[in-house]
Parts: sequence; C-alpha cells; structure tokens
Amino acid sequence: YSEANNGVLKSNIKQRFQRTYCSKPPTKESNGVPYVVTNWILYYLFRFGSLLGHEVFYITFLPCIFWNVDPFIGRKMITVWVVTMYIGQALKDLIKWPRPTWPPAFKLETRVEAEFGLPSTHAIAGTALPFSLLMAMNGRYIFPWELGVVLACLWCALVSFSRIYLGMHSYLDVIGGVALTAAYLTIGWPFMELVDEYTLTTKFAPWIIIMSHFLLGVIYPNTDRYSTSRGDTIIILGVGAGCHCASWWHYQYGFYFEPTASLPYQLSLPTFDMLCMSIMRAVLGCLLTILIRFLMKFVSLYIVCHAVGVSKDDPGARQRKDVEVAYKFTTYTGVTFFALGIVPVVFRLINLT
Repeated sequence: YSEANNGVLKSNIKQRFQRTYCSKPPTKESNGVPYVVTNWILYYLFRFGSLLGHEVFYITFLPCIFWNVDPFIGRKMITVWVVTMYIGQALKDLIKWPRPTWPPAFKLETRVEAEFGLPSTHAIAGTALPFSLLMAMNGRYIFPWELGVVLACLWCALVSFSRIYLGMHSYLDVIGGVALTAAYLTIGWPFMELVDEYTLTTKFAPWIIIMSHFLLGVIYPNTDRYSTSRGDTIIILGVGAGCHCASWWHYQYGFYFEPTASLPYQLSLPTFDMLCMSIMRAVLGCLLTILIRFLMKFVSLYIVCHAVGVSKDDPGARQRKDVEVAYKFTTYTGVTFFALGIVPVVFRLINLT
C-alpha cells in the first residue's frame, strides 16, 4: 500500500466504524483509527504481557530480585538478559526485517513501530528472564522444579503472544526471539559461573566491564533511519555495566547480601513481617532509583550536549549517536550502580534488611 492509499483506507475504515457504532463512542483509538474491544480479558492480559518487556518493568522487577530475593540470581538474570537483548537488537538492525504492516495487521502500540521486527526482543526478554531465574535457582534452592518450568513457560508464552495480539510482530519474529535465547542458554549457561567469578574477583574488572559495554554501544550497527532500538540497547548495556560494577564493589569491600543459610536454601512462603519488609524495600528502593534516574539523566544530558556543542533542548540532539550513546550509557550505568550497589547499603544502615 502507498501512503496515499493507506490514508484513504484508514479514512474509510473510520467512516464505516462511525456508521456502524454511531450509537456508542469508540472505546479505543490507534494511529487515528478507532476500534472496539470485544474481549477485555484478552486485551488487558496481553497488554500486561507486553508490559513485561518495557523499561518500567525492568526498573522495578530486576532491582527487587537483588533487594528481596538473592543478588546471585539477579546477576545471572541480568547477564543473560544483556547478552541476548544486545544480540537481538543488533540482528534487528542488520537483517532489517519489517514489522507486520497496517493494514492488515492492526497495531495497538506505536512507540517501537519504527524498529524492525526480526527477532522479537520482547520474546527474547520473555524467555531470558524466567528461564535464567529458573536455572539460577536450580540446585541453589529447594523448590518444585516442574512448577517452575510451567510458570516459566507461561511467562514466555504470555509475552510472546502479546506481541502478535498487539500487531507488533509476526509468528516468525517471536519464534526467532525464543530460539535465539534458547540457543544462548544452552551454549552460554555452562560458562556463567566463570563469568560471575571473573567479574567479582578480578582487580580491574570494573574498568574492563565499563569499557567493553561502552564500546559495544559505539559499534552498534547504524541504520538509515532513526529508531528507538539503539537507545534501548545502550540502556541495556548501561544496566549490565552498572550491575556488575556494583556486584564487584560489594564483593571486594565485604558487603554481603546473599542468604546466609547453608546450601541448598529451602524456598518457603514469606511471613507477614517478611512480606511487609519486602514491600517497604521495594517502595523505598524504587522511589530512590526513580529520583536518581531523573537527576542522572538531566546532568549527563547537559554535560554531553555541552561537550559535543549542541543544545540539550534541541529535539534532534538526543538522536545523534555521539550524544545518545554517551548520555544514556552514563545515566543507566550510574542509576543501576546506585540501585544495586548503594541502595542495599542504605537498607542495612536503616535496619531494613
């Protein structure tokens, strides 16, 4: 479809909709085209599934693993997530496989529609997080393994099918994302202990981690159009760098936040007091992290734009590669180091552990 035909088709659809549903106003609208939700259960279920692949989920769920569960598991999850997401995002911009077009697919999201489709990074995250969580707990915690597998599969399916329901990916995109992550977990998981030991014990690990993650952002594939994929990838790299630097700092200076019981740990339901303490840590930690994110983003953007010689108020400044890579990497490395390194120490100082 040409742009002109596409516009005419949208206009015709809108007119037919208004004639058909003239007795009641449209419930939703996407790209200027109204639509009626006929199955609210599926609609909100898959909206929630899609949310499991957005920044708002990462910035709350992943730190809570460190604050309330086990930093050992959190490190494994972030390592798998960073590696698979970087590979997936880079492949997107190298393969340049388009997303499903509207029409016929009806897109219920607009933020990432400028990105390419294959592989689906939502499917990658929806596979990497639950299965790395499951594999990290295996042998470390006593829990019903079969139930864990079922829950991980349900998580993966919910996120993956949400992308098809919302019109953002094809079945091939989703299968590609799941297959890529499964391949990495199969090949890379046996080396996770080696990676973890290196990042914790090597004297110069923070410098190597920061430089390598930053260079991965610099060499990220260029495209002939701007999309959010590069910026999202830099955020992911910053999270990985900040996480491992925070873990190194804890290990080197004796801040031990992992469970103190003997292995394997018995997994049991939390008491009321434990649940209240966990909620307090989550709320306070998220508030502090959001505050630091706001401050870091403002300061780093100002410094980088001043160094490059552009105005931070220029709408196009943030889309420049030299600005975007530097300010987003600095921001999210600092935010993650604060959330996973400083916040647990604050919890201990105020007896919130």
